[in-house]
Amino acid sequence: MIAEIFRCERLEDDATAAAFAADSNRSKFHARRAFLFAGAFTYAAYAILDHLVAGVHGPNFIALRLFVVTPIMLGVAILFASGRLMGRENLAFAAFEMPVIASIVYMCLVLDGSIADLYPIGMFIPALFMSMLMLPTFRFTVFMVAQVLVGLGIVTMYSSMSMAGTYTIYYFLCIGCIVLLAGMFFLENTERRQYIFKRDLERTVRTLSESEQRAMDLYHEAKQAERAKNEFLAVVSHELRTPMNAIIGFSEIISTEMMGKVQPPQYQEYAVHIHSSGTQLLNIINDILDISRADIDKITFEDEIFDIDATLDSAIMSCSANAQADDIMVERIGTRSGEIMVRGDESRLMQAIVNVIGNAIKFSDPGNTIRASLSFTPKSELCITVVDNGIGISCEDIEQIKQPFKQAEGAFVRKNGGLGLGLAICNIVATAHDGELRIESELEKGT
Repeated sequence: MIAEIFRCERLEDDATAAAFAADSNRSKFHARRAFLFAGAFTYAAYAILDHLVAGVHGPNFIALRLFVVTPIMLGVAILFASGRLMGRENLAFAAFEMPVIASIVYMCLVLDGSIADLYPIGMFIPALFMSMLMLPTFRFTVFMVAQVLVGLGIVTMYSSMSMAGTYTIYYFLCIGCIVLLAGMFFLENTERRQYIFKRDLERTVRTLSESEQRAMDLYHEAKQAERAKNEFLAVVSHELRTPMNAIIGFSEIISTEMMGKVQPPQYQEYAVHIHSSGTQLLNIINDILDISRADIDKITFEDEIFDIDATLDSAIMSCSANAQADDIMVERIGTRSGEIMVRGDESRLMQAIVNVIGNAIKFSDPGNTIRASLSFTPKSELCITVVDNGIGISCEDIEQIKQPFKQAEGAFVRKNGGLGLGLAICNIVATAHDGELRIESELEKGT
């Protein structure tokens, strides 16, 4: 316990120790400068004591005090204040203290009688505690205490002090030295800990600042890369649409034998497959183009008034052929309310509805029925609902599938394919119309 209390906080290396000493000396410079001048004037003020109690020795003591020791003290204080002793603080303190201790020893030695018992305690203890005000290092404090004790030993050996006076002086002086040493030890140890903490804190702040800057740089690089990717996809997708339109157009002419009979018949069948695959590829290209435009804020929406009820019917009709091919029925439920006129982009909303119904078809088993409806919420919000009895979506995947190129349920995706753009586009369209895409689902029960 005691060892832990008096454990000295060690610095990392000599360079750190030197930096700590320099920092400590800089922070204490102004206080030390003031205390050096105050100590010189306080020492000079003791001339009054010499005049009152020193008797015949008074004039000599006053002369020694005012014309020898005090000028030395003031000279050291002036040099210290000029900054010429920076880094040599202990030398300055020694030059400041040694003439004082020497003069006190001399005065105590030449005195005799009862005054010889009073002078040491009246001079040594104030000198010791005045030295403490200079905030010296612990090492110099040890040197200073040793100097005082040696001086007092010389006085007690060669002066006419009584035994009672000697014991009294030693008692008070030893108490003062112990307090001074402990105080300087804890002061310096606390300063060391604060310095180490400050260095660690600065190092941590610097590391965090560098990490933050690096993270910002990486973020900007990622944004630039993402923007470059989106611009590339937008350009490439746009350039692919022209040849794909030609492939689809000519394959349709051949498959429908618009220009005459195709021989052999297998060529006409190949043309049907080319047309179907080309249409599918064009839809994928259009989806990629929409996502890329949305990411760089270049996707456009028309502002027109149209009948959303009729749009839903058109979307259902558009998906019915694919649904029937998979033995799945898509039906409209609920009563029709006639025309429901809304403002927005009809083609984009049609695309979004078709994507949702298409997903339901893709994720449903043969024989199932998909139900679409149009209704209003209690807050008079327009709600288009599509319900299926397919495989469903897990809760943790619901938000993910709203993002581009994100899909749920790995095995099912491998079975059905797709890039994972349909619901992402639907989410973009809904948001652009001040709406939202809500998905409620349960695995193996539907969506």
